[in-house]
Amino acid sequence: MAATISQQPDGSWYYHATEPFQLESGQNLAELELVFETFGELNSEKSNVIVIHHALSVGAHVTRSDKNPSKGWWDDMVGPGRAIDTNLYYVICINNLGSCFGSTGPSNINPATGALYNASFPTITIGDMVNSQKQLLDHLGIVSVYAIIGNSMGAMLSLIWAIEYPQSVQRVMLSCTAYKAYPANIANRNIQQSAIRLDPAWNNGNYTANEQLEGFKLARKLGLYTYRNSAEWNRRFNSHLDKETEDGEITRYMDYNAEKFVKIFDANSYLVITSAMDSYDVTQKYSSNKDAFARITAKVVVISEEFDILFTPQQQEELYACLQEANVQADFIQHRSQYGHDSFLVETDRFGLYIREFLGQ
Repeated sequence: MAATISQQPDGSWYYHATEPFQLESGQNLAELELVFETFGELNSEKSNVIVIHHALSVGAHVTRSDKNPSKGWWDDMVGPGRAIDTNLYYVICINNLGSCFGSTGPSNINPATGALYNASFPTITIGDMVNSQKQLLDHLGIVSVYAIIGNSMGAMLSLIWAIEYPQSVQRVMLSCTAYKAYPANIANRNIQQSAIRLDPAWNNGNYTANEQLEGFKLARKLGLYTYRNSAEWNRRFNSHLDKETEDGEITRYMDYNAEKFVKIFDANSYLVITSAMDSYDVTQKYSSNKDAFARITAKVVVISEEFDILFTPQQQEELYACLQEANVQADFIQHRSQYGHDSFLVETDRFGLYIREFLGQ
């Protein structure tokens, strides 16, 4: 495999494979690019590796580093002396295939045409994301991973990894996720996808700037609404409208976050990734759920948030039941929080305790 790795000025790493990358659909990407960040030191046996799988809207910058001191999306959880202790572990976070933070995606140039992929980017799956990352780890000479930790969509990758590459991981933590796409989630994403595609400014994927896409902002608002729950909204915001502007605190909050998001994320990537989530089902290659889950040899921990309205507790309970039926060594944690789905980002003290126990510290 013709591939190179180079370090970027911000400390991130750039993996570039010049041979075609086979997708599960049967199509190919002419080349494969993956951006990833590493933290800590790899030991001589390459046995202290932890892979962190990120959620939909973030990337590889999970925590700050000397070369990139900007705050990471899980800054309080990863670092020296923290729950994921970089004095002990070599942490890798890889930007997902299809994303817009450096890895091959719609906003990259298609080497076959010399133009941006935009909406012509092929359909990909969560499995494709996992396979691309396995190719990278093979190139790095990492045969076995001590632990994989995934949250939300990231845990979808983690679960596929445990099933498809069982000998390459010892422990897997799955937080606020599911083993398949449920109808309610598909419906939610369909509304978001329609909001983007029905916006005239989207222009069949050939838009001028994300900031001009009102449909993309609307999609983000709907997504943001499901990341928390009504208890937190009611606690944080009052319900009175401003008499002059005729809006309220919650409206301004939604507008602000939508405007902020579309400045950093790409609408076509959003469509590609959410569509991959729609087709997700770890059992579809197998004759039964049990056959799929019986492949897992890792120790698994499932964390369910009681007030998660995006990935409801039912989804984690059914995931855990599948693990039990297949006699996988698995534990279940019922987390209770007013922060809903995003509790893993907010309540790092409590999640840190779960992770320390999971890692055997």
